[in-house]
Amino acid sequence: MKAAALLALLMAVSFAAACSRGPDKPAFDAAHAVDSIRTGEVNWNADWKSGDPGKVAAHYAQEAVVMMPGEAPVTGVEAIRAGTQKDMDDPGFSLTFNSDKVDVAASGDLAVSRGAFTLTATDPATKAAATTTGTFVTVYKPQSDGSWKAIWDIATPGPAGK
Repeated sequence: MKAAALLALLMAVSFAAACSRGPDKPAFDAAHAVDSIRTGEVNWNADWKSGDPGKVAAHYAQEAVVMMPGEAPVTGVEAIRAGTQKDMDDPGFSLTFNSDKVDVAASGDLAVSRGAFTLTATDPATKAAATTTGTFVTVYKPQSDGSWKAIWDIATPGPAGK
C-alpha cells in the first residue's frame, strides 16, 4: 500500500508541475533581434543629427552607463540626456557611428554591437573643430516592450578598425 500511495503522490506532483509551466515559450529569433538593433542604430544616428537630446537618450535603458574617452562615466538616462544636451549645445558637434558586428546571446538576454565612430566638436582651447575617430562597444538588453536599449556604451579613440 505504501508503494501505491508513493506512486500516486509522485504522479500528482508531476501533474502539478506540468500544469504550472505555462505555454511553451516561442524560440528566440536572433536574426530578428540583430535586425532590430541595426534599425535602432540607424535611427539613433538620425536622432544625433536631429539636435534633440531626448531622442538620443531614448535609446538607453534607465540604468545605462556611458563611458567616453577623457570623461567620467555617466549613469542613468537623465544624466545621459543632460550630457547629450551639452554636446548638442556645441554648434560644431556631430557624431556618426556604424556597427560592423552585432552578436546576440542565444538566450536573448543580451546583445553587443561593435564598430567605428566619428565625432566632431569644438576644441575649447583653440575654438577650432576637432575630429576624433575611434571604436565602440554597445551592450543592449531587451525591454519589456520588445525593444532593445543600450545598457553600456563604451567608446575609445584611435584609428577606426575592427
